Amino acid sequence: MDDTQAFMEFSALLTGLYDPLLNDPEDRALNTPVAEEYARRLKGTFPQEFPALLQVYKALASADPKSPVDDALLAALRATQAFKDNEIVAKQIVNVWYFSQFNDKSGAHHIDGGFYERGNVWPIIRAHPLGFSTQLHGYWTRVPAEQD
Repeated sequence: MDDTQAFMEFSALLTGLYDPLLNDPEDRALNTPVAEEYARRLKGTFPQEFPALLQVYKALASADPKSPVDDALLAALRATQAFKDNEIVAKQIVNVWYFSQFNDKSGAHHIDGGFYERGNVWPIIRAHPLGFSTQLHGYWTRVPAEQD
């Protein structure tokens, strides 16, 4: 399994974003370059921790037959010492997919993920990113449509 595939599976496992990262082919195609950039930035910030965590995931996910990407795999991963030692990176993976930003080890610096407008938090809260909209000027003057 290559690093991009492993990172996308690992990210889906941590975030619950199975459809956009794994199941939907169109979303997956759009998210692959985003995943590559997020992995590059995380590895730059956590040069030892990120690869160690990804290696543990790859080892568990490469079982024969292949383990499904599910809660059982997450529980097995969380039980490893490598996950416990590098949990800060796992938390930052969740942050980067939802907010397109993450913190360094100290927590003092927010690092831009580069895809603010594509953060997965926006559809969850039914809003567009602040300062970014694909709607026409004046959209805010109309009451939004009801959603289920």
